[in-house]
Amino acid sequence: MVFTKGKIIWLTGMSGTGKSFYSKYLVNKFKELNKRTKVLDGDDIRNNYDAPLGFSKEDISKNNLFIANICKKEYQKYDITIVSVISPYEAIRNTIKDLFGENIYFIYVKADIKSLKYRDTKKLYHKADNNEIRDLIGYSKISKYEEPLNPDITLNTSSLNKPEQNYKILNNFIKKYIC
Repeated sequence: MVFTKGKIIWLTGMSGTGKSFYSKYLVNKFKELNKRTKVLDGDDIRNNYDAPLGFSKEDISKNNLFIANICKKEYQKYDITIVSVISPYEAIRNTIKDLFGENIYFIYVKADIKSLKYRDTKKLYHKADNNEIRDLIGYSKISKYEEPLNPDITLNTSSLNKPEQNYKILNNFIKKYIC
């Protein structure tokens, strides 16, 4: 069943690419446009899941589908629901796309590894380099990040790219698809 009210903007990308940063930017833009928004952040939701989740492919998929189910219950109450979560697997993203049809847009937030390691605010890449984390998505050999094949837009957040370029891309996206 495909739902018809509200729009979902699903930001996907590796840890540290700027998903939450651009999520906040979108919230502010939609406030300016008097749009009711709801934000679902993957880190917050993972911490509230009933059973502890690891980072196996199965647990990551469960978490992504859990977030999609929250969206299913919530997004019709808002003009825009913004989801910020790694979502590393194309098959799960396709399942989510099938669930919401034309009401969902995927934004791929990408950066090169050098940039991610440089701005490593959570120290995850440092921990992975020191073998404290063995399953860092997209960085560890055992936990891949599959780049989206057909995102609606891509934001490159590597160190040489300025946020203003991505703001322009997002503003054009909002004009074209949302407003």
